[in-house]
Amino acid sequence: MSGLLMIQKLRQEPFNQETEDKLRSHPYLQAAENGKLSLSQRQAFAREQYFVQLSDAKSFATLAGHKDFSPASLTGVSVPSPLQPESSPVDLFQFLLGGEIYASSLLLDYARELGMDEDALRKPPSSYRLSAKSQAYPSYWARLALSGQRAAAAAACAVNFPAWGQMCQLLLQALRDGDEYKEYSSDDDPGLAFIKFFAAPIEDLDKMAAAIIEEETVPYEELIEPVRLLQQYEIMFWDGVFEATDK
Repeated sequence: MSGLLMIQKLRQEPFNQETEDKLRSHPYLQAAENGKLSLSQRQAFAREQYFVQLSDAKSFATLAGHKDFSPASLTGVSVPSPLQPESSPVDLFQFLLGGEIYASSLLLDYARELGMDEDALRKPPSSYRLSAKSQAYPSYWARLALSGQRAAAAAACAVNFPAWGQMCQLLLQALRDGDEYKEYSSDDDPGLAFIKFFAAPIEDLDKMAAAIIEEETVPYEELIEPVRLLQQYEIMFWDGVFEATDK
């Protein structure tokens, strides 16, 4: 079975259909669409994402072969040069690493609209505790990276990232169009650039993921569980930011 067929089959698995249904009806998204998403919940998205992004960048770097990439912050960080020859196809994880580094400044713009700078994200106030539910997602990425499961990670990307992107697209629409969110006026508002960036589909995602799956020659059955778990952790991320309040 080709890598592309494996990706298509994974998207048709019952667990993925269930994940997509849960995400589309998630309370966080419903609250945003109804104009009831609180400032604390929007700040929680930035606070949790700050650590998700930093951890995921390190995981993608590891999967791309950059074992020593371990910055304390993504601000001002340069993307490590690809380890593959220039003539080689773009490695999925090298590509994703570049995306995380680029988007790190966009997250800071989102946070500033909500009254937070990078120090506030890096060192949350004592009244806020990072969510174990939200941080389970990057923790699983780190597990895949540390165990060198490039094929499983590639398959997880191909299935999970469109689901994440769809959530960002719907959240973007809700924040942009909601009268209650007066900070934003259009898609071009800097405070929405982070969400807009991830709302856009990744060009050639399936092609890049399939190349790694075929290169690693992993059977379909060994891809199912890692993809299912990451989809569950995606739901948990949104659970965590919805439940977040200053305590």
